[in-house]
Amino acid sequence: MSPKIVMGTFDPETRWRDSDLARLPSMPDKDRESIVLCMDELLFPFCGPDDVLYSRCKIDPALHEYLNGLGFCFRTRYHFDLNDEKEPLPEPDVLKRCMFRLGTDQAQLLQPTNRVLQAAGSRYPERAVLPESVFPMNIAGDLRETKSPNEAAFTFSAKNISPYAITADTEAYLHAAGPFRPLPDLETVVRINSKIYSNRLLAKIGEKCYGTEVNSAAEMEAAGNRLLKRGPYLLKDPFGVSGKGNLLIDSEAMQRRIAEHLHKQEDSGLRSQFLLEPLLPKKTDFSSHWLIREDGEKEFISVQRMMNHQQNYSGSIQADEAFIHLLKNAGYFSVMEKALRLLAEDGYHGFVCFDSMILEDGEVVSIVEINARKSMGLINAYLDKCWEPYGLMGWLTFLSLGLPEGFAFGKLLHALGESGLLMTAPGEYGIVPLSSNTVMVNEILTRRRIANGTQTKRGMPKGRLYVSVVGRDDRHRSELVESLRQVLADLSVKVYN
Repeated sequence: MSPKIVMGTFDPETRWRDSDLARLPSMPDKDRESIVLCMDELLFPFCGPDDVLYSRCKIDPALHEYLNGLGFCFRTRYHFDLNDEKEPLPEPDVLKRCMFRLGTDQAQLLQPTNRVLQAAGSRYPERAVLPESVFPMNIAGDLRETKSPNEAAFTFSAKNISPYAITADTEAYLHAAGPFRPLPDLETVVRINSKIYSNRLLAKIGEKCYGTEVNSAAEMEAAGNRLLKRGPYLLKDPFGVSGKGNLLIDSEAMQRRIAEHLHKQEDSGLRSQFLLEPLLPKKTDFSSHWLIREDGEKEFISVQRMMNHQQNYSGSIQADEAFIHLLKNAGYFSVMEKALRLLAEDGYHGFVCFDSMILEDGEVVSIVEINARKSMGLINAYLDKCWEPYGLMGWLTFLSLGLPEGFAFGKLLHALGESGLLMTAPGEYGIVPLSSNTVMVNEILTRRRIANGTQTKRGMPKGRLYVSVVGRDDRHRSELVESLRQVLADLSVKVYN
């Protein structure tokens, strides 16, 4: 396999959503937005030694070195080094651009100076673009060294791209920095990721369908009134994710307020499109992860138990054999086979995640929604490939943090090492930090904005620490997390979850 570029922008649902759709009420959180923009660091498990992780912001060199020491060897490129005070901070609208848009801008900027001279005997085709057009000039760590001719030729042969998700900016990047192997078209990806699609797919394959589609505030109230007679229901945006874009409706008074909110938007020219589902007596959340190849072949990757808190994702861990056996007996995998076949027939290939659940009475709800992209559970499955030879598995989770003044990521790594919590070699138990900028981005932006006079109050910048918790069993992993909380408390870091 030739090397690949691994890149993408998390929360693609906000970019897939039609701008003329009405929105459910929500509380804006600028700190959350910055953190999500930096989650692309979490894609490193999909990289091999010759692959390139192209991230929005420069990964902390100490974290990169640490991950390399665990066996996660990968090359890095980045677009912004927020710690480089010689460079001005990017404007907010530039910082939050899709990674494919940033990559396209970089590739187009470099093309005029990186065209290969058409010398006699050149083995590059006319108008070929040197690797630097594919991999931007921001090169981390020892990769700043000049490449040898052989290495440059090897890098140039890279024609594989592994996106987190396909967005409206992906095609432009493929043209500007390619050629790459084909990806599904955007229209197909958007359609399959909509909750409307997954609801209709259930009907197509003859499975129980809980959702009711509505296309106006009036329809929402009418359908909602019927559901409220039996209990609370969930009002879902077609592209809502993990606690954002989903509302629990438990009374006619609340439903009326939401309907009024939607009516106002409809009066301004927006249109409503939502899915209503009864609040089911859920016992267990889980997800299954698959790869549909270009030729339509399907590959099973993993089943992950999901930990959720109040509709919010809070972690993934690989399901055990007893859980898999339960799903087999319930016919879960035959339902997946039907669904995967339809996705392939509709033109999709690539990674796909099915969110599912088991109810208190034992019923398996095979498809709650479909994520035609990479996912947190898939990241955990790839992390586990490093621990599996030792008979271990990790719990991918995160802690939401409030950072004290002067905090640095290196302090956290040092404290974890001193406490003995930090995993230092595969086969050990411990905590594995997975990303640096999700922790530090708001602290860095705040510090620099105060320094340049564009911000006056510091507050307590928020961060998010993603970790793999590798332990003997669930109880041991919980103990490790409690010890992590104590380390953070000793560093005067506030933990919100």
